[in-house]
Amino acid sequence: MDEREFVNQKRAGWDRLAALVAKAGGKQGVRALSRDDLLTLGPLYRRVSSDLAYARAHAVSPDLTTHLNGLAGRAHALLYEAETSGSPARSVLAFYLYEFPALLQKRVGYFLVALAVSVLGGLFAYWLVITQPEKLDLFIPAQLRASVEMWKNGAVGGSAQAEFSSQLFINNQTVGLIAFASGLAGGVLTVYMMFENGAMLGAMAALMTQVHRHNTFWPGILPHGIAELTAIFICGGAGLLLGKSLLLPGDYARRDALKLAGLDAIKLVLGSLPLFIFAGIIEGMFSHLPLAPALRYTFAGVNGVMWYLYLFLPRRNVPVSPQNDSLPPKDKKNLIPS
Repeated sequence: MDEREFVNQKRAGWDRLAALVAKAGGKQGVRALSRDDLLTLGPLYRRVSSDLAYARAHAVSPDLTTHLNGLAGRAHALLYEAETSGSPARSVLAFYLYEFPALLQKRVGYFLVALAVSVLGGLFAYWLVITQPEKLDLFIPAQLRASVEMWKNGAVGGSAQAEFSSQLFINNQTVGLIAFASGLAGGVLTVYMMFENGAMLGAMAALMTQVHRHNTFWPGILPHGIAELTAIFICGGAGLLLGKSLLLPGDYARRDALKLAGLDAIKLVLGSLPLFIFAGIIEGMFSHLPLAPALRYTFAGVNGVMWYLYLFLPRRNVPVSPQNDSLPPKDKKNLIPS
């Protein structure tokens, strides 16, 4: 398109962004902007940054390029102020109460894929071990096999159960972090990690069926396991998000798609930390108390419901962090669709 057509198509967005920047230019700063203004600010900044890259690439008039550069720069400074204003404690609280759950809901498809792959692995391992018991060791890590033998032989006391749960907790944390990092390999290893982790639980369930010990296994696992497994699925979803950005970057350059997806993925992993911490505390302080299975199941059900309400109850007044949806102008030069 020629310069006149370009300006005519884009002017409304530029003027709207300029108005928002001017509105936030007083003493109140970004607090002068309404929620709708904040929701609009990020996408407008991203568009003007892309328009600036287009203008530079197609050598439009220097005055227009200077105008867009100044507008993008002022908007970027405003977005940085919106992101960093307020006390650190308040920002952390806002992240865990609002931003992280909202982000998980936005990216819930990746969480569900990680969950589905794990369930598939569990079903496959359960079927294989039930039909071929000698295949159990295919799914159980070497460091857990001694504890598994105790479960199998009925020689599980408080210390053995504690040791098994502790080893399982460490294994699950490792799986979650590796599943996230493996997204940089295109997500293939992430899928494998999710399948393998689900298969381990499925194999254990098959063993408990064979030795008739479901009534002792699940009450010892579920009180902390619901939060722990949910955290693993979140980390797996973050890894899948990274993998998708590498394999299917869409209109973005692969490097820039990874930057955008990587920020969300890191936030998902950080958001999962309270679930891991909760699981560790419950595993150490509750799971091995001499309580009736009914009480253990009740506790597991209550904390499971509370966690999923926290994670998936829609937020109406989510604080907006527009910078998360944007890149600074210097990084936008390769984002014009090709």
